[in-house]
Amino acid sequence: MQSNRFQQSLDRYLGIPLCGLLSLFCRRVRVLYRPQKILFIQLSALGDTILAVPTIRAIRQAFPDAEISMLASGTNLNYLRNCPYIDKRIRFEMPVHRLLAPLRGEGFDWAIDLEHWPRLSALLTYATGAPMRIGFQTPGQHRHFLFTETVPHIQGRHEVRNFLAMATRLACPVQALDLEVWCDSAARTWVCEMLTQEQVPPNTPLVVLHPEAGRRGEPRRRWPPESYVALADALVERFDVQIVLTGAPDEVNTAAEIAAQTRHRAVNLAGKTDVNQLAALFSDAALVVSGNCGPMHLAAATGTPVIGLHGPTNAAQWGPWSRDVGIVRSEMPCSPCLNLGFEYGCQALPDGTSPCMWTIAVAGVLRECERFLGKSEL
Repeated sequence: MQSNRFQQSLDRYLGIPLCGLLSLFCRRVRVLYRPQKILFIQLSALGDTILAVPTIRAIRQAFPDAEISMLASGTNLNYLRNCPYIDKRIRFEMPVHRLLAPLRGEGFDWAIDLEHWPRLSALLTYATGAPMRIGFQTPGQHRHFLFTETVPHIQGRHEVRNFLAMATRLACPVQALDLEVWCDSAARTWVCEMLTQEQVPPNTPLVVLHPEAGRRGEPRRRWPPESYVALADALVERFDVQIVLTGAPDEVNTAAEIAAQTRHRAVNLAGKTDVNQLAALFSDAALVVSGNCGPMHLAAATGTPVIGLHGPTNAAQWGPWSRDVGIVRSEMPCSPCLNLGFEYGCQALPDGTSPCMWTIAVAGVLRECERFLGKSEL
């Protein structure tokens, strides 16, 4: 779940006592009957939602006649707009109390919390009144008291497999491990029209750079902009590709800074795409380079080769889940330091980035790019 420090503090210092108090009223009875109504909860993190798709799919396939709902942020629901495994989409909005009565009125049989650490999602799971409530037991987070079934969240195990442990606990066979996107024709048409508008020659290979990898103004996973500039110039000169920069609306400045410094024109689409248009763009690319963030996982879900840049994050746990991937890690001894996504081991530099991200050399990233774009003749 993405949140600022105030929300994290509120979630911790109010959420933990509430979880403990309400646990006194919980009945922990093992209920594994065939459900008619199932709710998934994933409040905001796009990457987590993408990595949970194999689990959602496995539960859908095990219970094809059940009505499956998803409580999530607007971005997540846009990503799931064409998902065939979800029947009903419930938008997570503040204030939270307005959700309580509608959720309880749905009469869910199962409520499945896909979050790792927030107490808020555990409280919402409890508020549904579902007789079966399953979620992660994450060390030190004190949120599992409200679940009737728990699954250990194991540090260092890929998050896809952590999620799949829920399907296994619910006796749902797992038939496939691949991620998915569901780009509609409108998103694909938008990409074609935008590239034409930007005067990108047909059949020119696209390399998409997604420079921001932060959490709402927390750019400690971001590779320095000057490194992206050097990489962009080298890729154009060696492989004659078109560089495309992407980012959220609040990430436009970083992409614009990079575009302004490259020797060769880069197309800046930061702030111009929704999640499905971004997926369609990734699908048309020859390669995507990104730090660890939701769009990195979105790119992996399209099947396009992805290079993930990891400093604070553990590539074994959060790396792109696909066959065609490259991983470039920091070599600092304290890297990685993150398990849940917020427990950074050092202070950010003045530009907001982490020291470990500066140790990732452009030459190393370029070598990974060569694996997918072909050997340079220079």
